[in-house]
Amino acid sequence: MFPAIPQNTVRAARAIYGKGNLYLQLGDHLNTLVSDLNPELLAMQLDGNPATFLAVLTIVQYVEELTDLELARSIQRRIDLRYALHLPIPGPRFDPLSLCTFRCKVLTDQRYQSLFEEMLKNLYPEICSDKLISIPDTTCVVKTICANTIRASVIKAMSRCIEALSANYFHWLRQIAFPYWYERYNRSCVAAGTGTLVQQKELTLDDLTGDIQHLLQEASQARSQEINQIQEIKELRQIWGQMSRYNSDIQCTFCLNNHMERRRLFGQTDQIQTLAQS
Repeated sequence: MFPAIPQNTVRAARAIYGKGNLYLQLGDHLNTLVSDLNPELLAMQLDGNPATFLAVLTIVQYVEELTDLELARSIQRRIDLRYALHLPIPGPRFDPLSLCTFRCKVLTDQRYQSLFEEMLKNLYPEICSDKLISIPDTTCVVKTICANTIRASVIKAMSRCIEALSANYFHWLRQIAFPYWYERYNRSCVAAGTGTLVQQKELTLDDLTGDIQHLLQEASQARSQEINQIQEIKELRQIWGQMSRYNSDIQCTFCLNNHMERRRLFGQTDQIQTLAQS
């Protein structure tokens, strides 16, 4: 079960949000919604966090179409989410890699799949604005989140490449770049930390794969081999290698192995330890 909502979180949330806020309603009823779960499932822990906590996060992530990094930032910034999750204000930063680890468990461990199925059934109608929508399949939720996370990672990697090439090899880049690249990989959006643009979220992995293949192929054939030594090009090749091994039917390998962005943005992060189950 989740601990009581901290009083500082209660005061802040009620001062900002009205009674109709879905996440405040979720926080008020969270323990009731999970009370009928198998005690063995309730007791499961993963990466120092209760599995039920990671399940709630994953459902919120799916509903709001957030990547792992976007959700980790949202937990820090949004009082309504901290209220829903029974977290204090302020609190330790959350390692987004735990979300990917949880998704891997849902795909490979029957206990975690059973837990997530039950949590989806109980919680999804509470935070979905369309009450008539059907409850999604657990595999569908995992694949959707993984696709969003992969897409965001590729967009950021391509944005960094284009920025680096523009600064050092502008004439070469102008010769090989597709005209839509400068809009598709909008660096200002990524740098501002505002998440991906709506147009970027509409991109398919096939779209992004074609762009990566084209850029890396042109770089390999470039007269100046210095282009291939650019750190951003090396990182893009690493991501491409991970994507080639990614199998969405059985794992989220790409997300799990993509530590680069986590190290860059979070460093040595603290796990949320405040939700030790009672």
